Amino acid sequence: MIEFAETAPDISVEPPEYQRLLGYPRDYVLSGRGRELADWARPWYGGHGNPWVYGRRAESLEIAGGEIRIDGASFHSKRLQNTLENAAASGVFLVAASAGPEAEQEAQRLWQEEKPDEYFFLEIFASAVVEHLFTMAGARLCAWADGHGMAVLPHYSPGYPEWDIAEQRGLLRVLEESSGHALPGPLEALESGALKPKKSLLGVFGVTTHIDRVQRLTELVPCENCSLGGCQYRRTPYVRPRAQSAISEGNTVKRKALAYRAAEQHELRQENTDGNNE
Repeated sequence: MIEFAETAPDISVEPPEYQRLLGYPRDYVLSGRGRELADWARPWYGGHGNPWVYGRRAESLEIAGGEIRIDGASFHSKRLQNTLENAAASGVFLVAASAGPEAEQEAQRLWQEEKPDEYFFLEIFASAVVEHLFTMAGARLCAWADGHGMAVLPHYSPGYPEWDIAEQRGLLRVLEESSGHALPGPLEALESGALKPKKSLLGVFGVTTHIDRVQRLTELVPCENCSLGGCQYRRTPYVRPRAQSAISEGNTVKRKALAYRAAEQHELRQENTDGNNE
C-alpha cells in the first residue's frame, strides 16, 4: 500500500470516546440535557459534515544529528526521533484527516445565537470524528503491516510534546507536493502552525520490520491509544484516558463551553497579533 484516500469515511464514533472528550467519567450514563445534546450533534454532523482522510507512504526517511528528514524535508522532534530509532523504523506513513469546515461554521452560528451548549457538543463531536479517522487509519496501516511482516508505531503530530506546532506547515507541504494531486478536502496550515479547518490533524506513523522491538517495548505499540473494538491485530489492551473530572448537567456544560470559547478567542487574537507584527 502506497496511498489511500477516502471522502466518505466511516464516522461511527464510539459513544465512550465522545463522552471522554466531553469530559464525562468512564461509566457515566448520559441523560437529560446531555443526552439530548449528544443525540442532536451526531445526526447533525452525519447530515452536514464532509470528513475525509488521506495517507501515503513517504518515499524516504533519514535520521541523523537531531534531524528527521522525510522526503527531503527537515523536521525536529526528539520524541518522534527516539520512537523511530528505538524501533529501527524503515519508513513512515504521512496521514491527514479532517472533519471539514461545516461543524466549525455551524458552531460559530450557534455561539452567535447564544447557544453555548449546542456549540460545545458539536465542536467536541467534530474533534471525536478526527480522532476516529486517525484510529481507522491506524487500523488500516496495522492490517497492511501485518501482511508484510511489519509493525506500525503510534502516530505523532506537530504540536505534541517535543514537536513544535510550527512544523505543521512543512509536514502539510510534503503531503501536498509529493502526492501529485490535491488532498481530498480543503486544508491549510496558518503561519502559527494551526490548521484550517481547525478540526483537522496531521500525523506520522512509523513502520518497522523489527517486530521483536515493538513487542518488547510497550511504548512502541499503538494499541494502548487505539479505541478500535474487536481489532485482530491488537497486541495490548486499550487504556482509556481518565476523565479529569465528573461533569454534571446544565450549568457545568455551559461553563465548559464558555471556557472553551474563551480559549479559542484568545488563540485567534494572538494569531492576529502575530500576523500584524510581521
